[in-house]
Amino acid sequence: MNYREEITRIEAELAPELEQIAHYLYENPELGMEEQLAAQRLVEYMTEKGFAVERPWYGMDTAFAARWGTEGPCVAFLAEYDALPGYGENGDQAGHACGHNWIAATTAGAAVALKMLCEKNNIPVRILLAGCPAEETFGSKSLLARDGAFEGVDCALQAHLSEETNLYHRSLALTAMEIRYYGKAAHASAAPWEGINALDAIQLYYAGVAALRQQLRPDVRLHGVIKEGGLAANSIPERASCLYYARAAQRKYLDQVVERLLDVAKGAALMTGARLEVRWPEQPMDDTRQIPALQAVMDDWLRQEGYCSISKEEADTRSVGSTDVGNVSQVCPTMFVEVGVDGFYGHTEEALALVDEKSYPALHATVRAMTGTALQVVTDEELRKTMWEQFQQG
Repeated sequence: MNYREEITRIEAELAPELEQIAHYLYENPELGMEEQLAAQRLVEYMTEKGFAVERPWYGMDTAFAARWGTEGPCVAFLAEYDALPGYGENGDQAGHACGHNWIAATTAGAAVALKMLCEKNNIPVRILLAGCPAEETFGSKSLLARDGAFEGVDCALQAHLSEETNLYHRSLALTAMEIRYYGKAAHASAAPWEGINALDAIQLYYAGVAALRQQLRPDVRLHGVIKEGGLAANSIPERASCLYYARAAQRKYLDQVVERLLDVAKGAALMTGARLEVRWPEQPMDDTRQIPALQAVMDDWLRQEGYCSISKEEADTRSVGSTDVGNVSQVCPTMFVEVGVDGFYGHTEEALALVDEKSYPALHATVRAMTGTALQVVTDEELRKTMWEQFQQG
């Protein structure tokens, strides 16, 4: 049965509410793990729409789970709502320069639209709107996926704004490492031989990483910053630290790279006599698994909305970053799609100007497409079987 007209009608009914959500989050940006207003607004909305809401979720105060339905296939929509630092009037405030306000509205809208459609037509379904804070920093979906939040989910869905529509989004696995060295302070002129220079250890670590790069596969990305290197030029720095991101196309190979980075860090400690401490400040992010059967269904719905994806071959040439949606894709079939808005380049002032009213046409089209895709997953047993077969193939 074709539900396109009914989905269009339901989305039109919800449209003003979804725009209000997107605008409210846009006007009240909050950094990761601080999204009190965003989480509360979404919790209130889902409660009003008949969902049972759990908050906090998995020990995170700004995470939540909104559920509806007790039987049938389970579809999860992945909401994000954290903003980026540095996009306020003075350059030191938060702003939605990556469009997570738009993601929150589209996922909430699709969850509610699917509920209204299935409730009216007596279609068995279990719906989860997963409220996932701090994608930009902590990566909460990594923890949620690790701890079983998506067990029993047949399909997870999320859309993200981009400069072009892309059904074949790839992401790199990521591990964040904070390297700290502890030495011994001394006067840099009067008695430097009494000190142990922690900054020297950091410099050697940087040099070691630079030498390691040429021995790694082309998909690997290593980049970092020095966070602490001493306070006075006439004192031997007793503490120094740097934050490094390591990325690769696949988690298995990235884990090997991380082991080599740890060896470099140990070598710098041995050369200087400084004590090494390694911290893991963020949750690890995995590469994104693609499900061709899901991509084909989403392609059909987006084309009906006038959004045509670039080809897989073209998508494979694009530079990519990392997202904790990749971790969800490792535990259940997942559809992550980028929806094109002309001129949108994430993490820029231009993006900030496009994620409010100018992104609303894409918002509504995406809600309709995600709702339609989710409905096909729910009602087509053969599709679900194919999805899981492709998931198992990796």
